[in-house]
Amino acid sequence: MSLAIFENFLKFAEGAVRSKADLPATIDVVEFENALVNYGVVLLHSHMEQCMRRSMDARLSRCLDPQALAFAIDKRKETTGRIGIEYLTKSLGRFSDGYKNGFKAHLKASGLGTSWDSVVNQRHTVAHEGLPASLTLADLRLYYEHIRKVLGFFCDGLCLTSAEVEGISTLIVQVIAPSPPGHEGRAGLSGACTTPRP
Repeated sequence: MSLAIFENFLKFAEGAVRSKADLPATIDVVEFENALVNYGVVLLHSHMEQCMRRSMDARLSRCLDPQALAFAIDKRKETTGRIGIEYLTKSLGRFSDGYKNGFKAHLKASGLGTSWDSVVNQRHTVAHEGLPASLTLADLRLYYEHIRKVLGFFCDGLCLTSAEVEGISTLIVQVIAPSPPGHEGRAGLSGACTTPRP
């Protein structure tokens, strides 16, 4: 659901900027777009963070022991405070080197990791330095499309099923790989998933 909120905002912002000729003369068109972009960067970052955490929770929720699950989710909360690509990679490495390496391989092949980190850095600039973001609404749209794919790489790195990913957001672009025998759903990055899916 959370990416849908951002996508609705982005459609609104794009429509508002297209209608800039209808704005009152007292409103500076460049400042208007910049205000929308600044808000958009912070909103997108928030939804990236939500999707990343919900992805981790989906993977952890497979644990059948309620106390172990509570402990694991507590640990997830401690260790997922940062969401840069480096931290996503480290989080996957806590499961296995195969998960981490598969994620890194997809990022390298796609070149999309820079868009993710750009949003993280732009959000920091806006939220913590009080400076405007240095991108346009068109850039934000492009980054959003890339981030949907990076989230797909991350979910695949966690060996989430299509149903688990859709429970997080139907807007995440999934990487579909053939399943090895005895594994329902998807194979994960580079076939790295080693545990049967529920």
